[in-house]
Amino acid sequence: MTPLQMAIREKAFNTIKSVFKKHGASEIDTPVFELKETLTGKYGEDSKLIYDLEDQGGELLSLRYDLTVPFARYVADKNLSSIKRFHIAKVYRRDQPQMNKGRFREFYQCDFDIAGLFSPMIADSEVLSVMIDILRNLDIGGFKVKLNHRKFLDAMIDLSGCEKRKFKSICSSIDKLDKEPWEKVR
Repeated sequence: MTPLQMAIREKAFNTIKSVFKKHGASEIDTPVFELKETLTGKYGEDSKLIYDLEDQGGELLSLRYDLTVPFARYVADKNLSSIKRFHIAKVYRRDQPQMNKGRFREFYQCDFDIAGLFSPMIADSEVLSVMIDILRNLDIGGFKVKLNHRKFLDAMIDLSGCEKRKFKSICSSIDKLDKEPWEKVR
């Protein structure tokens, strides 16, 4: 990576971190290595993309595939009942790199999580607010946020007064709107 690319990345990371901190999140770090048993079975079909290693003592380790499972372990190890955190770090995929498709073996992942018990949808709405703040602060130009959340959809349909028996057909119709014009779905 060139010095200019590094400077651009650093500026973007600093912008992102400042938004996370503005929203009251704390930065954490988790190890790059995890016990293989911690990661095994957490990713379904993608488990084959985890880098497996063995240390000198024969302990089976893996490079972190993402930041989510290490975060769950962190919360459990620290016995935390709630936390608002962010983490920007490298993750690793044992995959065939295809740079033109944005697929790399090593890349940065940026996570913002709110763990704990909160009023319904409060944490979800804050995550959306954080994402919008970041995109505005990065000054990347116009953007559109598309949200696909079943609980939001269920609540909107329920509030509209529709009968519960029509939920499935309504949801199916809404799913088609990305692929077909309104006149055809209607």
